[in-house]
Amino acid sequence: MDEQQNASFTLPGHFLPSDDPLLRYLNSTEEYLAYFYGPKRSHLSLPITLVYTLIFLVGVSGNMLVCLVILKHHNMRTPTNYYLFSLSVSDLLVLLLGMPLEVYEMWSNYPFLFGTWGCYFKTVLFETVCFASILSVTTVSVERYVAIIHPFQAKLKSTRRRALRILITLWIFSILFSIPNTSTHGIEVKYFPNGSLVPDSAMCTVVQPLWIYNCIIQVTSLLFYVLPMGVISVLYCLMGIKVSWMTSIYMFKHIP
Repeated sequence: MDEQQNASFTLPGHFLPSDDPLLRYLNSTEEYLAYFYGPKRSHLSLPITLVYTLIFLVGVSGNMLVCLVILKHHNMRTPTNYYLFSLSVSDLLVLLLGMPLEVYEMWSNYPFLFGTWGCYFKTVLFETVCFASILSVTTVSVERYVAIIHPFQAKLKSTRRRALRILITLWIFSILFSIPNTSTHGIEVKYFPNGSLVPDSAMCTVVQPLWIYNCIIQVTSLLFYVLPMGVISVLYCLMGIKVSWMTSIYMFKHIP
């Protein structure tokens, strides 16, 4: 009878043989969770927290000053500074909302305490601000290219209203493109081999098939990393050629 009891345990849809290493963790919730998730607290939590604290203080103060200067002084509200304002806002969102959560998870990796909607918010926040920052930097590069290659056209078209429309569009696109990856995430819980729920096992992680997640990551990497990097590289090369050419002409005309 004892051999039959120890022969196997049944998970929903799983068969656990008697020599499975999970059998040793049936009476220890902490060890069982550590087997799947690793240690609850990172051994680098203290030094990383100190570094994050320094980044937080410098980042929040610097980006807040940028935003306040642009908002307070009317003459600073130029199209280029609007893009800088957008970058500062995205940085502040990460610093004020994302970084505290990252620090908390280093000290307590599980359970995730904010539920399914908290998991969605965490994922969509990081995705949106990352995409918005990349698109803002790319847009600034395009604006600089037009200003150097076509200065008269840039003077006519580069207005604050146009910059605001572009920024609103960029943020809307960033939110929309963050939804696919967010939809693959959710709350995952673990069960003991006897089918009972493991306490404090909730984790915010990918819950959809990995091939869907990998496809989304590949598409977003192409659209928001490879493509912008290529565009920025080409534009700055063209600007460098243009500036070098203009410098050569200037020096040729002024050399006695």
